[in-house]
Amino acid sequence: MSYSTIAEAFDELLKRIELNPARVDLASQRYNAVKATVERELPGKAVSQIGSFQRKTKIRPADLSDGLDIDVVVSFKRFTQYATDGSGVSPAGTLETVRRAVTSNETYRVMAPEIDHPVVTLQYADDMKIELIPAFVDCTGDHPHPGTLHECYVIGTASGAWIPADYDYDAAMISALNARTKMRLVPCIKLAKAYFRNVHMPLKSFHTELLAATTVPDIIAEWDGKSYRYGYEFLLAEFLRRAANSLTTPVQLAGSFSPPINSDLTQLRLASLGTWLKGRSDEAWKLAQVKDVKQALVGWRAFFGEPFPS
Repeated sequence: MSYSTIAEAFDELLKRIELNPARVDLASQRYNAVKATVERELPGKAVSQIGSFQRKTKIRPADLSDGLDIDVVVSFKRFTQYATDGSGVSPAGTLETVRRAVTSNETYRVMAPEIDHPVVTLQYADDMKIELIPAFVDCTGDHPHPGTLHECYVIGTASGAWIPADYDYDAAMISALNARTKMRLVPCIKLAKAYFRNVHMPLKSFHTELLAATTVPDIIAEWDGKSYRYGYEFLLAEFLRRAANSLTTPVQLAGSFSPPINSDLTQLRLASLGTWLKGRSDEAWKLAQVKDVKQALVGWRAFFGEPFPS
């Protein structure tokens, strides 16, 4: 297929990194089955999707295969007091409760779900995986969202501590930012995730999402305010520049109680990655300004790699 503009090539790239609809349907069926099993076995508990599926930012695997990870929270409802002196509910106890609930179904018992803090993992033979995270709705008053319906969770750690996880608020914020950018933030997040994966950038997926969510809306607001004409190639180039400048600072969404993320990397490593990203941003900016479409396509293909169209 030939492309008359770089915009067409980036639109095709975005299509190629979208999830396989048939696999999404199968994932939904499996999620619903697991949800029914757990909620039946644990009356009063609620199961819901979290992660990139909830935020609609998941991309297809690098090899364009059908492997999928589905993140799920099992809400144990209200949490009003942190355990002290060994008393109260422990993270290990809630993990075992979820594991027992899952294995009440013979189908999942055969799959031998594994416990690995803070999740219980169901691994399917076709590379699909469901990870269940026990959590409580935090009612201690430490993590309030006044005037909203979003409640912060607390989840367990391997050390036995409980930490905040603002899944619903984070998802709502990214959705709101996407709407504010006229539905351009989520595609930028997907482009960033695909590119970082291609170049083996050692950042956690959610770290990449937060870098985009805290920079791209400002870029779009600035450029729209000046009536600039630009496509995703310009947004990617500028995102890389701003991400390079902010890598050494742990990132979180404004108002979120989810802990700031630095992908568990040292400051020295993050600074080194920032320097490298700055160079990649400079190269992307040069490509974005190439007028000859054929030349630009060759350049972007070399820059981005698979599955950028050739």
